[in-house]
Amino acid sequence: MRRRKDLVAQRARRARADAPDVLEAAARSLSGAPRSRMALTERLIVAGYPEDLVHSAISRLVELGLIDDERLAQALIDSRDRSRQRGDRAIIQELRRRGIPDEITTRLMEQRAKGPTNTEHGAATGDTVTLGAEERAARAALSRVRLRGTNPRAETQRVAQMLARRGFPPALCWSLAREHVTNHFHDGSGAGEAFDQDGGTE
Repeated sequence: MRRRKDLVAQRARRARADAPDVLEAAARSLSGAPRSRMALTERLIVAGYPEDLVHSAISRLVELGLIDDERLAQALIDSRDRSRQRGDRAIIQELRRRGIPDEITTRLMEQRAKGPTNTEHGAATGDTVTLGAEERAARAALSRVRLRGTNPRAETQRVAQMLARRGFPPALCWSLAREHVTNHFHDGSGAGEAFDQDGGTE
Protein backbone atom coordinates (compact mmCIF):
# COMPACT_ATOMS: atom_id res chain seq x y z
CA MET A 1 0.00 0.00 0.00
CA ARG A 2 2.78 2.37 0.93
CA ARG A 3 4.66 1.55 -2.27
CA ARG A 4 1.57 2.36 -4.31
CA LYS A 5 1.23 5.72 -2.55
CA ASP A 6 4.90 6.45 -3.25
CA LEU A 7 4.41 5.71 -6.93
CA VAL A 8 1.35 7.97 -7.10
CA ALA A 9 3.29 10.76 -5.41
CA GLN A 10 6.21 10.27 -7.77
CA ARG A 11 3.97 10.52 -10.84
CA ALA A 12 2.39 13.65 -9.39
CA ARG A 13 5.82 15.25 -8.99
CA ARG A 14 6.74 14.30 -12.55
CA ALA A 15 3.51 15.81 -13.87
CA ARG A 16 4.58 19.14 -12.29
CA ALA A 17 8.13 18.91 -13.66
CA ASP A 18 9.53 21.88 -15.56
CA ALA A 19 11.63 21.81 -18.73
CA PRO A 20 15.05 21.44 -17.03
CA ASP A 21 13.73 18.55 -14.92
CA VAL A 22 12.45 16.71 -17.99
CA LEU A 23 15.67 17.33 -19.90
CA GLU A 24 17.67 15.94 -16.97
CA ALA A 25 15.40 12.88 -16.76
CA ALA A 26 15.80 12.27 -20.49
CA ALA A 27 19.58 12.54 -20.32
CA ARG A 28 19.65 10.26 -17.29
CA SER A 29 17.64 7.63 -19.17
CA LEU A 30 20.31 7.61 -21.87
CA SER A 31 23.12 6.99 -19.42
CA GLY A 32 22.13 3.36 -18.91
CA ALA A 33 21.68 2.42 -22.56
CA PRO A 34 21.25 4.19 -25.90
CA ARG A 35 17.63 4.59 -26.97
CA SER A 36 15.81 5.68 -30.08
CA ARG A 37 13.85 8.90 -30.19
CA MET A 38 10.55 7.01 -30.13
CA ALA A 39 11.56 4.65 -27.34
CA LEU A 40 12.77 7.43 -25.05
CA THR A 41 9.72 9.59 -25.76
CA GLU A 42 7.37 6.74 -24.83
CA ARG A 43 9.42 5.92 -21.73
CA LEU A 44 9.20 9.45 -20.35
CA ILE A 45 5.53 9.95 -21.16
CA VAL A 46 4.62 6.63 -19.53
CA ALA A 47 6.67 7.71 -16.50
CA GLY A 48 4.32 10.69 -16.13
CA TYR A 49 6.28 13.65 -17.49
CA PRO A 50 4.32 16.33 -19.41
CA GLU A 51 4.14 15.31 -23.06
CA ASP A 52 4.94 18.74 -24.50
CA LEU A 53 8.05 19.07 -22.34
CA VAL A 54 9.11 15.54 -23.24
CA HIS A 55 9.02 16.35 -26.96
CA SER A 56 11.01 19.53 -26.36
CA ALA A 57 13.62 17.69 -24.32
CA ILE A 58 13.96 14.93 -26.93
CA SER A 59 14.40 17.51 -29.70
CA ARG A 60 17.15 19.19 -27.68
CA LEU A 61 18.98 15.89 -27.17
CA VAL A 62 18.73 15.20 -30.90
CA GLU A 63 20.27 18.62 -31.59
CA LEU A 64 23.11 17.79 -29.20
CA GLY A 65 23.72 14.46 -30.93
CA LEU A 66 22.85 12.45 -27.83
CA ILE A 67 19.99 10.76 -29.68
CA ASP A 68 20.75 9.51 -33.16
CA ASP A 69 18.41 6.84 -34.51
CA GLU A 70 20.56 6.08 -37.54
CA ARG A 71 23.73 5.69 -35.48
CA LEU A 72 21.90 3.44 -33.01
CA ALA A 73 20.43 1.31 -35.80
CA GLN A 74 23.79 0.90 -37.52
CA ALA A 75 25.42 -0.11 -34.25
CA LEU A 76 22.74 -2.75 -33.68
CA ILE A 77 23.14 -4.13 -37.21
CA ASP A 78 26.92 -4.28 -36.86
CA SER A 79 26.62 -5.97 -33.48
CA ARG A 80 24.25 -8.64 -34.78
CA ASP A 81 26.49 -9.30 -37.76
CA ARG A 82 29.55 -9.71 -35.52
CA SER A 83 28.17 -11.75 -32.68
CA ARG A 84 24.69 -13.14 -33.08
CA GLN A 85 24.50 -13.88 -36.82
CA ARG A 86 20.88 -12.92 -37.42
CA GLY A 87 18.97 -12.87 -40.70
CA ASP A 88 17.42 -9.74 -42.20
CA ARG A 89 13.95 -10.53 -40.84
CA ALA A 90 15.18 -10.88 -37.25
CA ILE A 91 17.26 -7.69 -37.46
CA ILE A 92 14.34 -5.69 -38.90
CA GLN A 93 12.04 -6.93 -36.13
CA GLU A 94 14.55 -5.91 -33.47
CA LEU A 95 14.99 -2.44 -34.96
CA ARG A 96 11.23 -1.96 -34.94
CA ARG A 97 11.04 -3.06 -31.31
CA ARG A 98 13.70 -0.48 -30.51
CA GLY A 99 11.62 2.26 -32.13
CA ILE A 100 13.80 2.83 -35.18
CA PRO A 101 11.75 4.47 -37.99
CA ASP A 102 11.03 2.23 -40.97
CA GLU A 103 12.71 4.59 -43.44
CA ILE A 104 16.00 4.36 -41.54
CA THR A 105 15.69 0.60 -41.23
CA THR A 106 14.98 0.18 -44.94
CA ARG A 107 17.90 2.38 -45.99
CA LEU A 108 20.43 0.72 -43.70
CA MET A 109 19.32 -2.79 -44.62
CA GLU A 110 19.65 -1.91 -48.32
CA GLN A 111 23.15 -0.59 -47.64
CA ARG A 112 23.95 -3.79 -45.77
CA ALA A 113 22.79 -5.86 -48.73
CA LYS A 114 24.91 -3.80 -51.13
CA GLY A 115 27.87 -3.60 -48.77
CA PRO A 116 31.21 -5.41 -48.93
CA THR A 117 30.95 -8.97 -50.16
CA ASN A 118 33.17 -11.96 -49.60
CA THR A 119 34.18 -14.51 -52.19
CA GLU A 120 34.91 -18.13 -51.54
CA HIS A 121 34.91 -21.42 -53.40
CA GLY A 122 31.67 -23.37 -53.45
CA ALA A 123 31.99 -26.65 -51.65
CA ALA A 124 30.25 -28.66 -54.32
CA THR A 125 31.63 -27.17 -57.55
CA GLY A 126 34.77 -25.32 -56.56
CA ASP A 127 33.43 -22.25 -58.39
CA THR A 128 34.06 -18.83 -56.88
CA VAL A 129 30.83 -17.48 -55.36
CA THR A 130 29.99 -14.06 -53.95
CA LEU A 131 28.43 -13.90 -50.49
CA GLY A 132 26.21 -11.07 -49.36
CA ALA A 133 25.86 -9.92 -45.77
CA GLU A 134 22.94 -12.18 -44.95
CA GLU A 135 24.58 -15.32 -46.33
CA ARG A 136 27.84 -14.47 -44.55
CA ALA A 137 25.89 -14.20 -41.29
CA ALA A 138 24.15 -17.51 -41.93
CA ARG A 139 27.43 -19.26 -42.68
CA ALA A 140 28.97 -17.78 -39.54
CA ALA A 141 26.06 -19.20 -37.53
CA LEU A 142 26.57 -22.58 -39.21
CA SER A 143 30.22 -22.63 -38.21
CA ARG A 144 29.09 -23.08 -34.60
CA VAL A 145 26.73 -25.96 -35.31
CA ARG A 146 27.81 -29.46 -34.34
CA LEU A 147 26.03 -32.32 -36.05
CA ARG A 148 25.17 -34.98 -33.52
CA GLY A 149 23.12 -37.56 -35.42
CA THR A 150 23.69 -40.15 -38.12
CA ASN A 151 20.54 -39.40 -40.12
CA PRO A 152 21.29 -36.81 -42.81
CA ARG A 153 17.65 -35.94 -43.34
CA ALA A 154 16.98 -35.31 -39.65
CA GLU A 155 20.18 -33.29 -39.28
CA THR A 156 19.34 -31.18 -42.34
CA GLN A 157 15.92 -30.38 -40.90
CA ARG A 158 17.40 -29.51 -37.49
CA VAL A 159 20.01 -27.18 -38.99
CA ALA A 160 17.49 -25.50 -41.31
CA GLN A 161 15.14 -24.88 -38.39
CA MET A 162 17.96 -23.38 -36.35
CA LEU A 163 18.73 -20.91 -39.14
CA ALA A 164 15.04 -20.11 -39.59
CA ARG A 165 14.74 -19.22 -35.89
CA ARG A 166 17.52 -16.69 -36.44
CA GLY A 167 15.47 -14.95 -39.11
CA PHE A 168 17.08 -16.26 -42.30
CA PRO A 169 14.83 -16.89 -45.34
CA PRO A 170 13.62 -20.48 -45.90
CA ALA A 171 15.40 -21.04 -49.23
CA LEU A 172 18.74 -20.00 -47.75
CA CYS A 173 18.14 -22.10 -44.62
CA TRP A 174 17.55 -25.29 -46.57
CA SER A 175 20.33 -24.65 -49.09
CA LEU A 176 22.98 -24.06 -46.45
CA ALA A 177 21.68 -26.85 -44.22
CA ARG A 178 21.95 -29.36 -47.07
CA GLU A 179 25.44 -28.11 -47.92
CA HIS A 180 26.59 -28.23 -44.30
CA VAL A 181 25.25 -31.73 -43.65
CA THR A 182 26.46 -33.07 -47.00
CA ASN A 183 29.99 -31.84 -46.30
CA HIS A 184 29.89 -33.44 -42.87
CA PHE A 185 28.88 -36.87 -44.17
CA HIS A 186 31.13 -36.73 -47.22
CA ASP A 187 34.08 -35.91 -44.98
CA GLY A 188 33.65 -39.32 -43.43
CA SER A 189 31.98 -38.08 -40.26
CA GLY A 190 28.78 -39.93 -41.08
CA ALA A 191 27.23 -42.30 -43.56
CA GLY A 192 27.34 -40.76 -47.03
CA GLU A 193 23.80 -40.44 -48.33
CA ALA A 194 22.71 -38.28 -51.25
CA PHE A 195 20.14 -35.53 -50.74
CA ASP A 196 17.07 -34.80 -52.81
CA GLN A 197 15.75 -31.27 -53.36
CA ASP A 198 13.51 -31.38 -50.30
CA GLY A 199 16.36 -31.96 -47.90
CA GLY A 200 15.68 -35.68 -47.60
CA THR A 201 17.78 -38.63 -48.69
CA GLU A 202 17.55 -40.74 -51.75
